[in-house]
Formats: sequence, structure tokens, C-alpha cells
Amino acid sequence: MKYTLKIFSMLFLFFVSSCSLTNLEENLDNPNEVPVDQLDLTALYNKVQLDFSEFVSLSNTPTLELSRMMALTGGDTYARAYQAQDFDNIWGRAYQDVLNQISAVLAETDGTSFTVHSGSARVMRAYVLMTLVDLFGNVPYSEALQGATGNFNPKADNGKAVYEAALKDLNDAIALLGTAQAGTYAVRRDVFYGGSNTAWRTLAKTLKLKIYNNLRLTDASAATAINDLLTENDLIDSDGEEFTYRYSSADVPARSRHPQYRDMYKPALGDGETYINNYFMYVLYKQKGLQDPRWRYYFYRQVDSLTTALADEPESVPCVFTPPPAHYAGLPFCAFEPGFFGRDHGNNDGVPPDAPYKTAVGVYPCGGRADVNENEDDYISPTQQGQGANGEGIQPIWMANFTTFMKAEIALKVNNDAATARSLMIQGVNESINRVRKFAALKNQNLPAGLEPSQSAYVAEVGDLYDQAATDFDRLNVISKEFYISLWGNGIEAYNLYRRTGCPSDLQPMRTEPANAGVFLRSLLYPSDFVNLNSSVSQKPNNVANKVFWDNNPDNLFR
Repeated sequence: MKYTLKIFSMLFLFFVSSCSLTNLEENLDNPNEVPVDQLDLTALYNKVQLDFSEFVSLSNTPTLELSRMMALTGGDTYARAYQAQDFDNIWGRAYQDVLNQISAVLAETDGTSFTVHSGSARVMRAYVLMTLVDLFGNVPYSEALQGATGNFNPKADNGKAVYEAALKDLNDAIALLGTAQAGTYAVRRDVFYGGSNTAWRTLAKTLKLKIYNNLRLTDASAATAINDLLTENDLIDSDGEEFTYRYSSADVPARSRHPQYRDMYKPALGDGETYINNYFMYVLYKQKGLQDPRWRYYFYRQVDSLTTALADEPESVPCVFTPPPAHYAGLPFCAFEPGFFGRDHGNNDGVPPDAPYKTAVGVYPCGGRADVNENEDDYISPTQQGQGANGEGIQPIWMANFTTFMKAEIALKVNNDAATARSLMIQGVNESINRVRKFAALKNQNLPAGLEPSQSAYVAEVGDLYDQAATDFDRLNVISKEFYISLWGNGIEAYNLYRRTGCPSDLQPMRTEPANAGVFLRSLLYPSDFVNLNSSVSQKPNNVANKVFWDNNPDNLFR
């Protein structure tokens, strides 16, 4: 037997050594790397949209925390809150996947009758580019994405130049989409707009307005561009035009459900992770002295009171035994009744046995449960996968009411028209409330009659707050607070709003004393993959503001 094996081994080695390794490599096809000349345009375009939505979702994680919608728990100071590796997934999804794939789509469709493919791909690329700038500041573009012949250490271009590239993409897309004819090849499986060139064109113009609204802080010519776009009146202003990614309730793939639903509605009963920021819940439930009509759609309380939670598990809410910091005067701390329990900004304490008691996301936009709890008997069970809309939420990338609130901000800050700003703000509040209620109804998460707080009373209170404002900054603060509330689920726009306006001005500060908390992060650290693998860049210092190019607000304006 040993002799036979030796003969076989010698023959095998002779066979391998007599073959050309080069020929072997040439004849091997990697099933995971399809050659460009064999790509399926529909499959590639669909992959672009899937990865695009994942890029938006990943970008929302730190921005939801910095804007005090979700709790920032990674550190007790800004310098310790994030590590460079925290952002590798955002960076990789943008450059390795979306932008790289869009280059392949454009190589196949430019100059052909695939006009909607070419135009819509440019819109998505523009969104990714502007978001990279808004998150990180200066980022690679001119020397990046050039394939095997490109520069593997691309420099970081000035953010303004990348914004200009995004604007060019949007203008080119508007021109392409405006020429789409009946003979144009239709986009199959367009998960956003079903292949509608008109809808993609409207989105492109809306994103231009978004860009110019950021640029108005540092570019005097932005006001003219803004008013030109408003005059055209071809912007997202109805629910049917909104730009959303729709999640499903499928088990496969694992990311089919809304990411925050996956975090807070686990397969095991009462096993949810992550925390909503106490400040955001307080704003909707208590701050105005009357309840926001949206809170029962935004949040789901798992217990009727903190007393119930502590009676069931004495260690569930340990912070209730700690006095609030002195600089939290007038702001929520730890938790508040009836049964609202999240975390404060910069609370990086260990995790107590609180999963069945902390407040979870609701039906809008995460596909959870509407909070129909009114008394102790209503609280049936903690959260679990399958409840509510089973994760069939949406990613609200741009809603119609976002446009209305942005118009209100522009009316006040660009056109000095306080009356029009007030009218638009009230319109935006009503649009947001109506859209949230409509979404919940579509998911069979209606509230019993009489349980939803009064919309008319809430809108009247918002109008009174605006009328009582003594200065334009105070009026901007009222507008921004309502815009901020409507943005639930979209941290990217909330982060931009805060840096652009300094509002809402009462955001909950770091739990650590202000003198020790450090400077609010005006942009994120560069991802570790970018810094470690690129010899042309250095990491930013983590103890300074690191403003993006359009942010000219003072450092001390922010908490």
C-alpha cells in the first residue's frame, strides 16, 4: 500500500510540475468576479441601488447619535466616542461598491438609449459624493475610481471641489432625464422610482436645492441658485415623489428588515439592543407641555412606568438612583414617566438587564409597533421579531415635508420673509403628521380612536411659539425644531441641519461636564482603511472640530 501511494504521489507531482501555472490561471474563472463584458446591466443596476441604500443606512448610524435621536454610547467625551475603524464600512460601501459600480453602469450606458439608467446613476453618485463630504470633509475623487490604471493612493480633494462634481452630476442627470423618450430602454427593478425619468429628475433638482442650502453659508451666489430652483417649482413636494428605500419582512437576506427594527425586535422575546436618546423622546412627549401627535408612531414603550420596571428587575434602570448632572437643568436625564427609558448623550456605562424595559422604535419609519398602551393592562409583552409591521419600514432619505421645511428655512434666512417661513413651517408640520399616520395605517398599526394627541392643538402651539420668538434666530430655532422632529430616522439631514443652523439650540449635551466633554464633532474621523492604506493622507486630530468646507459657524455654537 505504501509503495502504491508513493507511485501515485510521484505521478501527481510530475503532472503538476509539467503544467504551466500561467496557463492554469488563465483558464480559471472566478465566479465572484464577472468580467465587465459579461455583466448583466439589470443585475448590476439593482446591486447599485441595494448598496446605495446600505451606504445611507450606515451613514445614518453616527449621525443619528450625534443629532441626539439615538443615544451616543461609544464614549463619555467626543474624542473617545468614535474610533477610525467605526467608519470603514461607510467608506468601503461608498468607494468599493456604489461608486465603483456606478462607473461600470455609466461605461455601458452613456451615449446609448439607456438614458434613465445613466441619469439615475448620476443622481445616486451625486448623493454619495455630497454625503461623503458632509461626513468626512475632504475626500478622494479626482484621482479615485480609475480602475487598474488609477492611483492607488488618491489624494483627498477639497470638499468644495467634490460638491462641484456632485452638482455637475445632477445637472447632467437633469439634462439626460429630460430627453428620455418612449424609445428609451426602461429600467427594470428600479426599487426607488420604477424607472420613472420624471421622478429621478425631480429628485435631482431637490438635491441641488439641498446642496445650495448648505452652500449659502459660504457662497454668496447660492441665494440666486436657490431662488431659481424655487421658481422652477419642480421639487419633491408630494408623498408620491418621496425618495425612500422600502424594507421587507423577509428572513433572507438578513438585512431585509429595517436595521433599527433588527436591533430592537430580536427573535428572542425582550432581547432588544441599542437605545433611543432620552432628549428626542422628551421633545415629542413633554417639552411643549402637550404631546406631539407622532410620538405613538415613533416610539414603543415596553413598560407602563419605571416603577414597574424596577419592581420586575431592580437593576434595570440604575441611573434613576443617580442625581442628574448640574448642566442638565431643564433637560431629561436617565428616564421619565410614563415608561420612557432610553439613554443620555455620552452615557457609555455598562449594559444593565434592561432589554425588556427600554423604549423601542415604533412603526414609523422602522416597521415596529405603534404604542397603543394606555394603562397597565395594555402592556402585553416586550418586543420580539414579527411584531408590528415585522420590520417593513422605510429609509426616509428625502420626504416631501423635508422640502417644505427647507423652504421655510430659506424663506427666513435667504429671503428675509418671516411670514412665508411661518406658513411653510406649519405646512411642513401638517405634512409630516399626515404622512406618519398614513404610513402606520398602511402597516395596520392604527391607534384606537381618541388615543392620538390633537393635531390641531399641536400645530396651534407651534404657531404660537413662532409668533412669540423675539429674533430671527429664535424663529429659526422653532422652524429647525419642527424640521428636526420630522427627520426621525434620517440622521444625515439632522446632522447637517444642526451644523448649518446651530439649531435646535437646546440639544442635550454630553453627560460629562462641558469642560471635559471636548469639541462637538463637525466631521468624522477618516476611516482606518483610508488612512492606513493610503500614503497621501494623515488622520485628523480627534480633539478639534474638523469643520466641513461649508460650515462657517463658530466652534462654541454647538453642544
